[in-house]
Amino acid sequence: MDNSIDSDIDPHNDLIYSDKNSMPSISTSKYSGKSDHSLRAKALALLEQPPQKQDAMDGDNFQKLLEELRLHQIELEIQNEELIRSRMELEASRSRYVSLFNNAPVGYVILDAFGMVKQFNNTFAEMIPHSRREKISGHAFAELLMEEDAGVFRSRFKAFYKYPAGKKMEVRLAMPQGRPCHVLLEATHHNESSVIEDEALNELLLTIADITDIKNAKTDTNDALELSRQRESEISALLQGAKAVLEQGDFNTIARRVFDICSELIGSTSGYVALLADDGEENEVLFLESGGLPCDVDPSLPMPIRGLREVAYRENRSVYENRFMQSSWVNYMPWGHVRMDNVMFAPLVLQGKTVGIIGMANKPSDFTDNDAKIAEGFGELAAIALQNSRNLDKRDRAERDNKRLIGELKGALASVKRLSGLLPICSYCKKIRDDKGYWNQIESYIHDHSDAEFSHSICRECADKNFPDLKIYED
Repeated sequence: MDNSIDSDIDPHNDLIYSDKNSMPSISTSKYSGKSDHSLRAKALALLEQPPQKQDAMDGDNFQKLLEELRLHQIELEIQNEELIRSRMELEASRSRYVSLFNNAPVGYVILDAFGMVKQFNNTFAEMIPHSRREKISGHAFAELLMEEDAGVFRSRFKAFYKYPAGKKMEVRLAMPQGRPCHVLLEATHHNESSVIEDEALNELLLTIADITDIKNAKTDTNDALELSRQRESEISALLQGAKAVLEQGDFNTIARRVFDICSELIGSTSGYVALLADDGEENEVLFLESGGLPCDVDPSLPMPIRGLREVAYRENRSVYENRFMQSSWVNYMPWGHVRMDNVMFAPLVLQGKTVGIIGMANKPSDFTDNDAKIAEGFGELAAIALQNSRNLDKRDRAERDNKRLIGELKGALASVKRLSGLLPICSYCKKIRDDKGYWNQIESYIHDHSDAEFSHSICRECADKNFPDLKIYED
C-alpha cells in the first residue's frame, strides 16, 4: 500500500490569507510539511544501516507488534485521507478567494512602503489602457496617474500609508485620450491594525473604485444647473428690457436702458446705439459708451455705413469679430477711435429692414453665438421701442391736428346763426312776433336772428301794381 500523503501537494506553496477563520486549519502534528520523497529517502537510509542485535521475541510479542504496526498503518492512512481532503478544501478555498480578488467589482492594488505596485487584480487592470499595463507591476503607482494628481498622491502617500483608516483620496488615472478615469482610493493594512509603528510597516491594500460616471454625472448636473442659471439671468434681463419698452417714454432714454441691460448681461464694456439716417448712408449716434477708454472721435458726427456694421445692416442679423484689431475690419476705424479688442453689432429691424444698430465691444472674453442671439433679442426690443416712439409721435401730431381742426370748427360754428322752429307771422302785413310778444318787421327780425343782410328791391308783381307807368321789368 502506498503511504504517500502529499504526492500532488506543492510543499513550497506559501500563499497567506488575511481571513484566518475562513481557512481550514492543518495540525502540524499530523503533517510536517515535508514531501513523501524525503520521508521515503530517510526510510531507505535506515534500512541500509547494519542490523542491530534484537532481543528474542516470542510468538505473542510478535503478534502484538504486528497488530501495533497494522494499527499504525491504518492511522497513517486515515491521516493521509484527512490531509488530502484538507488540501482539496484549501485549494478550493484558495481558488475561490483568488477569483473574488481578481473579479471583484472594485480594483485592488497592493503597495509596499515606497508606493510600488506588488500585486493587482483584473478589475484594476481593466481600468488601465493596454499600452500601459506592462508598467503596473513593479512600478510606482503614481506613474499611473495624471501628472497633477501624481504629485498630490506622492505628497500624501506617507500619511496615507501609516494611518489609512477613514481616509479617502480622489485621483485620476491617466488615459491616452478622452476623459480621464476618476477613481476613489481607500486603503487598509493586511494585519488590520489602525496604528502602525515605523518598524512594523507592512503592505498596503488599496481599494480603487471607478467613479467616472458619478463625476461625469455631477459635472453634467453642474453644467445643466449653470446653464439654467444663465437662462434665468437672460430671461430676467429680457423682461427688464421689455418693461423699459412698455414704459413708452422717450426713445433715447429707453434705448440707453435697453443697451445697459444687454451690456451687463453679455459683459461688454463699450458700445453705442445709432439710427439709420434718412438718406440711408450714415448712422446717427444716439449715445456712445467708451467704457472709460480714451476716444477722440466726436460722437455727434454721423458714422458711414461700412465695415462690419454694413454686414449687419445688409443681412439683418447679428455679427461679431473676436480678433477685431487683427482683422481687416480695423481699416474702417477712424483715427482716435476707442480701441476695440472684439466687436458685435445687433440690428434694429422694422418691417424687414434694419433701421438702426446696437454696437458692443471689449468683452473680457470672446463673444459667442449665444451672445449674438441675446443681442438680437434686445435689438428687437429697441426696434419695438422705436416703433412705439414713432407711433406716439404720429399720435401726438394727429391729436394736435385734431385739436386745431376742432378749434376751427368751433370758431366757424360760433359765427353761424340759424333760424329754426315755428315763426309766428302776420298773414296780412307779414310782421313776425318775437319771444317777447312784439311784432317786428320781417327785415328787422331776420337781421337780429341771423347774419343775413338785406338789399331792398321790388318784385315784378309789386312793380306792375305800384309803378305801372315805369315798366321796370320790361326795360
